[in-house]
Amino acid sequence: MTIVQPVQIQVADKVFEAWDSLGVQGRDELLARTLTLFPEAQRKMAVWQIANAQQEIADTLTMEGPTGENNELSTQGRGAFLCLSNDESDAATVGLVGQVFAALIAGNPVITVGLKGQEIMDKIATSVPEGVIQNIAESALDSIVEANNLAGIAILCDDAAAQVLNQRLAAKSGLICQLVIENDSQNLTTIAAPHYILRFVTERAISINTTAIGGNATLLELGSLDE
Repeated sequence: MTIVQPVQIQVADKVFEAWDSLGVQGRDELLARTLTLFPEAQRKMAVWQIANAQQEIADTLTMEGPTGENNELSTQGRGAFLCLSNDESDAATVGLVGQVFAALIAGNPVITVGLKGQEIMDKIATSVPEGVIQNIAESALDSIVEANNLAGIAILCDDAAAQVLNQRLAAKSGLICQLVIENDSQNLTTIAAPHYILRFVTERAISINTTAIGGNATLLELGSLDE
């Protein structure tokens, strides 16, 4: 049986590869254009998330292997992320902005919710490719949460709500949905941590054999002489 995904998930899936392939620097250049549109506290949070991504995930690490190959370790986005907050306070809105910018700079398309989400989307949408950020009404929230292709949910809520949502996601079929929780709406201790960005990415490893033809065979032959 073919499962029809919500249209927002379909749109996000279509733009994901192109958005992710821009790299941190390419996404930074587009997102930086939006920063002046945000109030000061929200802007500082957005700037911090972008700068942190440059520090934590922008570089590809190259490691030489034992037989001469180069192993390249980098990151990529996970896919469509739902970003929302159960708290309407100003501090929580700063956190919501942090969630959105962390998800976007990591290479993921984002879906926001309700009026707060719409305000954030409106500031960003004109500077990024169409479909990279979308908004839904709260009445459509359940259909997005239940979508098989939803890669993750970043939410600002209390522990009780987080537990209920975690159990709901665990019961889903399809793609494993990453749950990224912030439960400190005033201090935003999770969202403001350097490792927060790592919840929005997966690792990608590429091994490149750079030895000459027969190089590995020569190493094996040398090893056999010790027997």
